[in-house]
Amino acid sequence: MKAIIFDYGGVIALHKEPYVPIYPDTEAWHQAEKGEIPEEEFWKRLEEYYHKTTAELLQMLFDERELNKPWIEYSRANKGKYKLATINNGLAKILGKMIAEWNLNEVFDVIICSATERLVKPDPKIFLLACERLGLKPEDCLFVSKKESYVEVVQSLGMKGLVYEGLEEFKKHLSDEYKY
Repeated sequence: MKAIIFDYGGVIALHKEPYVPIYPDTEAWHQAEKGEIPEEEFWKRLEEYYHKTTAELLQMLFDERELNKPWIEYSRANKGKYKLATINNGLAKILGKMIAEWNLNEVFDVIICSATERLVKPDPKIFLLACERLGLKPEDCLFVSKKESYVEVVQSLGMKGLVYEGLEEFKKHLSDEYKY
């Protein structure tokens, strides 16, 4: 194994509890995540709905998430053993804010945003794109996600997959099976 690709939501970025989606039009949100509607158009809808600026909305979205700090510390300590990537089904502006605020470029070799790529998990193409950007074949990569359905897709591509159940379980699995 030469790389670990992490699902962004639920592994890297966690929703603070209780989590309540901020926009009732979930279809429009998903269309924006897929790049089916321009992200700027979606931000304008949010501005109209909340009567707030995009900057205020970004902060609101940022504040409802938290970084999985133990995982990031562990990854920083082990950086260089493997290439690291993450795939996010989300909007480029909020992901960009999280990357900047949390210094994620220091951790990840590749960061993929669905809205930018116009691909969303579980589309196999987004996982293959991560491999391509890492310069590796699927069989050289491990994908980690809380969603079993995503893990099943990557396994069908020849990639190793692991359902994430917490950092300690992750470390145990890797030390047993992959020698992380």
